[in-house]
Amino acid sequence: MMPHAASHAADTGGVLAAGVPRFGHRELSALLQRHYDLSGAFTPLSGERDQNLMVTAGDGRRYVLKIACAAEPSEALAFQNAALDHIAASDPALAVPRTVASQDGHTLIPVSQGETIFMARLVTHLPGEPALDFRATPGFRLEAGHLAGRLDRALSGFHHPAATRELIWDLGQAERLEGWLPFIADPARRAIAERVSADFKAHAVPAFAALRRQVIHNDIHQNNLLRDPASGVITGLIDFGDMVETCLVNEVAIAIAHQLYREPDLLAVAAQFLAAYTAAMPLEPREIAILFDLVKMRLLSREIIAAWRSARSGQASPYRTDISELGWQALTRALAIDPDHATAHLEKAMTPPAPSAAAQAVSADPSYDDLLARRKNAMGPSYREFYQQPFMPVKGEGVWVTDAHGKRYLDAYNNVPHVGHCHPRVADAVARQMRVFNSNTRYPSELIVRYGERLLATMPAHLDTVIFTCSGTEANELAWRIATANSGGSGALVTSGAYHGNSTIIGALDPATIPADRLEPWIGVVKAPGFSGAAGPRGDELSAADYAATYREAIAALASRGHQPAAFFICPVFASDGLYAAPAGYLDPAIAEIRRAGGLIIADEVQSGFGRTGTHFWGFQHAGFVPDIVTMGKPMGNGLPLGAVVVRRSLVEGFLRTQRYFNTFGGSQVAAVAGLAVLEVIEKEKLQENALQVGNYLRANLNGLMGRHAAIGDVRGTGLFAGMEIVRDKAPAPDKARAVIEDLLTRGVLVGVTGLGRNLLKIRPPMCFSRENADMLADALDKALAKIG
Repeated sequence: MMPHAASHAADTGGVLAAGVPRFGHRELSALLQRHYDLSGAFTPLSGERDQNLMVTAGDGRRYVLKIACAAEPSEALAFQNAALDHIAASDPALAVPRTVASQDGHTLIPVSQGETIFMARLVTHLPGEPALDFRATPGFRLEAGHLAGRLDRALSGFHHPAATRELIWDLGQAERLEGWLPFIADPARRAIAERVSADFKAHAVPAFAALRRQVIHNDIHQNNLLRDPASGVITGLIDFGDMVETCLVNEVAIAIAHQLYREPDLLAVAAQFLAAYTAAMPLEPREIAILFDLVKMRLLSREIIAAWRSARSGQASPYRTDISELGWQALTRALAIDPDHATAHLEKAMTPPAPSAAAQAVSADPSYDDLLARRKNAMGPSYREFYQQPFMPVKGEGVWVTDAHGKRYLDAYNNVPHVGHCHPRVADAVARQMRVFNSNTRYPSELIVRYGERLLATMPAHLDTVIFTCSGTEANELAWRIATANSGGSGALVTSGAYHGNSTIIGALDPATIPADRLEPWIGVVKAPGFSGAAGPRGDELSAADYAATYREAIAALASRGHQPAAFFICPVFASDGLYAAPAGYLDPAIAEIRRAGGLIIADEVQSGFGRTGTHFWGFQHAGFVPDIVTMGKPMGNGLPLGAVVVRRSLVEGFLRTQRYFNTFGGSQVAAVAGLAVLEVIEKEKLQENALQVGNYLRANLNGLMGRHAAIGDVRGTGLFAGMEIVRDKAPAPDKARAVIEDLLTRGVLVGVTGLGRNLLKIRPPMCFSRENADMLADALDKALAKIG
């Protein structure tokens, strides 16, 4: 046997060589009746190693009964069932089989025949016939690509202990097939195989370690794609027996390879499938760079394994020889294509050019326009669209958002899903609690108290009391009431770009949008410390003493209008001002001025808290100051309305001497379990550490773009909160910043804009953002900036 062949024989020979189960009609009927309370007619289906039968029940419903050969590990079958259940939960409309549980709730049933134990399972039957002998059309490839993309998107969060198995059909292990090349008898074909194998080893294998990995179907081809014989429409995907955890791009390579039989223009065919796939599941540049080598290797793998199996059995190939002939023809055509040209062609297919304004007007989405009209009619003019072009997200998962047409976007902006869109730990906790009990803090609750204790454990010892609210606005409103009750003051200090909420009081603290002559007289404004990032000092930064002097001036101005400061509201990373970070100790003299005047320090952690800075759990720790009150909102519930005020006990007691506070929905049991789940995910998934490491990597990538694009004035930030300043001749260029985020949307990336000049790209993704996501973002920014100029 050739080198490495033994291990391959182990994972193939045992299963493929074992006899398939042969249950008779009476045994099958008894099995169905006993375990599923079903009876019906049986129709045999094909199966290389299983006994598969279509079951038509008395009520007309159809199922597939699958009895695996005895050599098939039960863990592998459980893996397949778990994957199908995960897909059903993630994308219920996806046309794949659904598991059917037995009467006692199991999806895997042991059945015996003589002394041999087989494992049986029942799944739903999908209509249609295999598309193997159907000549694929561009429409068929687009359907197949979209289905494959949706499938991999649905599987992207799925893990299983049996997924990391050895499998000769895994392209991630295809290097091991090199030892079987001598089994290819024809010298000319063996020479083709050696060229393809050498290219694969040189280009693809070294890249594998840096590529995204997940569970994939691993066998999307025409025999597993079902089609309606009348219309040709794809009706579903079957056979999940070759699933494995491997590089995501392998799924695409396998599916494209099987589209190339009988096709003279390989790149056109590949581009059709790829465009549809990436609309649902975008690929990254490093994945596209090796895709063509993977496609060739998949075509070759089939023929190597066919030759080995033929030599091993001493008989003709067990695979269709006509398909083998077509495979060698496709390989010959593929080797005639320049690899760099192929990669460039595939990159273009993945990122089609953005349509012109005229084209967009012609191709407007009528359903989107209708929805906007209905929204305006029902909800009034206060709701505005975030983008100038149509964008309607309908689903989120991790760092991804999917729109109404199935296109997926990398979310590098939204901090509400702090630990990732629709994190299953948070979603499951909320769903379970909603079915148990949900009330308010008027009644003692173990859940709510436990959450309060967990939250306080992250704070300095002097911040020893938590009061729950529904939002950051409510938290800041309550903090203001506590501050005025204890300080005797009536004035507020905020930075010039501040935003702290939208109530009557807190909404007035918005000097960025309210003209100076319309600001309330009890509001004093100070500048944020304008310390720059990658571009170095700008030359106009004040010393700590001079910066503190501006606070004295603002306090004096308040006094001249009859107001003593009650509080200073501060975002520790000055996010809305433009994302500035002061050196250690820089803020101390300024804060001392506020305390001397009797004011309290309120740290608004809505944007900077829960580990986002990477260096610390709270933004005020990162900024190096000690607050009297901390407020928080949005991210703490990962999408569920939840806010809180954390404060010294003595301040709460002072507040309650003259006022009262109660919030019906603030701190409910459902809110508490959401908050607890968020804290648990941050800890277990090490998301603060991830924010530090990936954040540093991201900003390094963004800094690297500065030398390529004059439009970048600065890169700054901390952890997973980055800002890129867009300028024209060193002056703020808000129009150009807007053009960049609109272009990024067409490339499947979401970012925002912030800062006083509205020219800072706001990059604030969910905390599970990865290095690969950072690479995709940087690449999209590079292309967008090159286009905008």
